[in-house]
Amino acid sequence: MITYLIFIIVGALLLAGALTSLKGRLAFVKNGERALGTVVQLVERTDDEGTWYIPVFDIPSRQQETITYRHDATSSSFEWQLGEKAAFIFEPGKPDTVRFLSYWKIFGWSLSLLAAAVDLLLIGGGYFLLNGYWGA
Repeated sequence: MITYLIFIIVGALLLAGALTSLKGRLAFVKNGERALGTVVQLVERTDDEGTWYIPVFDIPSRQQETITYRHDATSSSFEWQLGEKAAFIFEPGKPDTVRFLSYWKIFGWSLSLLAAAVDLLLIGGGYFLLNGYWGA
């Protein structure tokens, strides 16, 4: 029984965190500046496992500045080509907030927390509901 109570408490905390995160992400999308970035460089990195390529983008902003963004993912093949474009979003005046404009990159963590919270609440709450229903 204590296990299910812990599930409910942790689920409620995760739900609160997920909703707070989701609210922040929605505000980011609503107020963020969108721009098309262009691949200007492919940085080559070699290690014991092989050669990896990291794309570097130049992203123009409305303030006539160019933001240089180095992607955090690497690939062993040329997934990006020089001159290729991608959509980005960022807070105006804050180049450190640059994100790819994709559903998963923006909402992924919030939705993952929400899914975990709902599962825990269903398991914990279901135990107490069924325990009271069947009187076990």
